[in-house]
Amino acid sequence: MKSRLHLILFSFCIATFSCKENPSKNTQPEEKQIHGRIEVKNHNSEKGDLYYLLKEKDSLMFELSYNQLDTSILDELATSDIEFYHDQGGATYTKKDFIDGMKGLANLSYKARRELVKRSTKVFPMYKNGELYAAILKGEHNFYAKEPNDKPEYFTSSAKYSILWILVDGKWKMSRIYSYDHQTSRN
Repeated sequence: MKSRLHLILFSFCIATFSCKENPSKNTQPEEKQIHGRIEVKNHNSEKGDLYYLLKEKDSLMFELSYNQLDTSILDELATSDIEFYHDQGGATYTKKDFIDGMKGLANLSYKARRELVKRSTKVFPMYKNGELYAAILKGEHNFYAKEPNDKPEYFTSSAKYSILWILVDGKWKMSRIYSYDHQTSRN
């Protein structure tokens, strides 16, 4: 009798812990407190309002400051303690150095242009005690050059990038930027 009861309990435990949630159900991620954090089971990139807002800010920043050499947007979008890490050019640790670096694009012997790789953008929201405080935007982009002659524009490199966007007084600001995996040939 005792062994039969153990068998029933064992079968119940296996059935309980091996059952999976019905994937066709449209449910919110389950949340529970773990060591002062809220554990969210779904960490996939979200394509909601935050995704489109940060993608727009990202595009605006690159279009104005990189492609059009108008760095005035950087004052608005960068935190006062922004840091930028580049796998070929090193790191900058101040807002002034970051903006000066972007201004330096005007001193190149060619006109540089950045183009986002379509469908490469992903946004990962970050929460503290259930409240949104930051997000990581990841993507890939290609770079091109146009010489001051009649030659057509040409590809120079591709790279991956990640930007930590944080909420500062209700506004999204770039805090940390990582530019890495630069390649001179298309993959």
